[in-house]
Amino acid sequence: MSSESSSQDDTADEAPSPIAAFSLVLSKPMDSNITVCQVPGAGANGQDYRRSPARNGTSDNNKCDGVDSPSENTSLLDPHNTNKPAYNEIHKTQNEKNLILKAVTQGDIVSLERLLGEIEEQSSQFPHQFVQDFLMYRLTSQDTGKTCLMKALLNINDKTPEIVHILLSFTRRHGFLDRFINAEYTEENYRGQTALHIAIERRQNEIVKYLLKEGSKVNVRAQGLFFNPKCKNNGFYFGETPLALAACTNQPGVVDMLMKKNETNVSIQDSFGNTVLHALVTVSENAKPHNTFIINMYDRIIRNCKNKFLENVTNNEGLTPMQLAAKSGKLEILTYILSREIKEQENRILSRMFTDWAYGPVSSLLYDLKDVDSSSPNSILDLVVYNTRIRNRHELLALEPLQTLLQMKWNKFAKYMFLMSFLFFLGFNIIFTFLYYRPRGDKGLIILNISSTSGFFQICGHAYVIICSTILIIHEGIAIFRIKPSDLHSVVSDAWYHFLFFTHGVLVILSTLTYISGVQEYLMFIVISVALGWTNMLYYTRGFQSLGIYSVMIQRVILNDVLKFLLVYILFLFGFGVALASLIEHCTEGDQCSPYSSFRTATMELFKLTIGLGDLEMQQDSKYSTLHMLLLLVYVILTFVLLLNMLIVLMGETVDKISKESENIWKLQRARTILEFEKILRIYFKDRFKLGEKCKVSENDIRLCLRINQVKWTEWHSQVTCVHEDAGLSRSNVNEGSVHSSLNSIDEVDAPIRQEHTTIQLETEHDTFLETAL
Repeated sequence: MSSESSSQDDTADEAPSPIAAFSLVLSKPMDSNITVCQVPGAGANGQDYRRSPARNGTSDNNKCDGVDSPSENTSLLDPHNTNKPAYNEIHKTQNEKNLILKAVTQGDIVSLERLLGEIEEQSSQFPHQFVQDFLMYRLTSQDTGKTCLMKALLNINDKTPEIVHILLSFTRRHGFLDRFINAEYTEENYRGQTALHIAIERRQNEIVKYLLKEGSKVNVRAQGLFFNPKCKNNGFYFGETPLALAACTNQPGVVDMLMKKNETNVSIQDSFGNTVLHALVTVSENAKPHNTFIINMYDRIIRNCKNKFLENVTNNEGLTPMQLAAKSGKLEILTYILSREIKEQENRILSRMFTDWAYGPVSSLLYDLKDVDSSSPNSILDLVVYNTRIRNRHELLALEPLQTLLQMKWNKFAKYMFLMSFLFFLGFNIIFTFLYYRPRGDKGLIILNISSTSGFFQICGHAYVIICSTILIIHEGIAIFRIKPSDLHSVVSDAWYHFLFFTHGVLVILSTLTYISGVQEYLMFIVISVALGWTNMLYYTRGFQSLGIYSVMIQRVILNDVLKFLLVYILFLFGFGVALASLIEHCTEGDQCSPYSSFRTATMELFKLTIGLGDLEMQQDSKYSTLHMLLLLVYVILTFVLLLNMLIVLMGETVDKISKESENIWKLQRARTILEFEKILRIYFKDRFKLGEKCKVSENDIRLCLRINQVKWTEWHSQVTCVHEDAGLSRSNVNEGSVHSSLNSIDEVDAPIRQEHTTIQLETEHDTFLETAL
């Protein structure tokens, strides 16, 4: 929302945006000083016409209805009321029904007081029980629910504070202040918005303070379509509550004011189940200044909130604010949450990182693994690795403790499982290849003779191949079943090998069954299986950085360039193949037939021409040799000269572009491999391979933490960390039940350094890190 104009830029007939097909249709603008008119029959094209002055100072209400005009429907009054003078007085003032709204918009205090006096005098003609209804009715637009107080706040000027005071004093005098000040929009796009929302959006701190003093409700929710947009350009999502609105628009004074009120429910959730912390994560962007105030506001709220477990509240998707930041790729706010360290005792429970000890530039940090490690549901690792919709996954995985956690998992069990998987698949391919290899295709089937030594080994080989193929099909089938149908991008980028391995297993089963059954077509399945099986060995290049990066380049070239080339090339090949085969002379009986008389041979010769191995003998037996030669020349120019050279250029550009990203892609692929191995491992050795150590933060706060030792010279030059020996964390092995202090002796300080997987991160003056094992 802007600060000086309405959310719809005070227009209802603005030019359509590029995403107009998906835009929210706002039938009633939140506030507009322009009346949009439409003649009867204008229909769905939405053609607008300017209002022309009506005769005798009146307007044609059938064509131009003011959206701010209170409806003159008297259903709000007693239907049995027969006070004719009162109704006649109302009809006499129909031409002045917008004067109050105009007065509050322009800051005309004199006219406002005069008009309020007039409607007060009119109200005296109604029975006492209908006076408040009549006054509220006169101050409210019946089609949108917008009061003149909201209208005044939507059009801020130097007279607005006085106008707000006059309106609230008037309603307080007549006994409907609470009803008036807490009135909500009824129009579906802005449903639930109150004057407090608008005052906060307009950054009017004094008016906000005055509204709160007069009894504005603080837990109201603006639930209209404008505040829950499917596209961020169609509205403004802020979490629906006044507190969330103040936080998302960087108003710390208003946030403090609201949080000090006992009535404020900081943990309130909106239509998506989001709290104010979720809302801050949602509105954060990649701009650093924007994220700075978001992080500061986030920190202010969790420190001042009485509920110290506000960060643990999950939304409708089951995500905490930290998990939401990971899923949406919000790098800076996720960095803040993962590395947050608060040393004040009353807020220490909010820390997710603890400095256990420090000596010079060396420090030992403990990172909380709650909701970070893949053993937790909706863990940060799973959300980052498997969510291919975020483009900065490699930057998220470079954060601590994610980077060290993945490396430790690889060193502890993943590389051994990867090696076993490699040896298993390599042996499977070798046995299958030698079992079915035939140097000549005319040998046919080999009859199995169990009594002979070779027959016995063949039976064992067939059994081994069938068992391995079955395991492969089951394993990859489960992996494919877990992939969400909507996440097709994940299949193309990360999970393509699941389908290749599954297809390979099915083909091997088919080739074995057809071979044993004596079906001659077994050879067709065998050759495809052998080719696909050895091609799938490229999957195991991700275990080595240099080979993994090279494999990534091959994948990207195939997906980005080769497939596009083949699509266009097949069209040319089919079209020219049919045309040239049609021009070949029909072979009569007794004549020597041309070898190019069929579509298959014609397309093969055209393919040879494309790669520079063919000749132009095709045109010798053509009915129209000149036309035939012309078509051949056009084909060579389009394919050999144009398409093939364009493919080479595009592949070079792709390699140059991907070479900068291939290492990050390889890291993501290896991370996915680690997590998939861990899912298998977790079933049998869940506790044995669990990483981390138990840390006692306080008396009733024991967490599972990951220790990372770092060396930061630049920070050490600028600041010195004070470590108090009596305030150290306690730690214990994850498999032990007892908890003991880690800072009571020198031996215990040295103990973490002797751990097997401890690493040091060395920061240079250019803020680059070099990892070395202790």
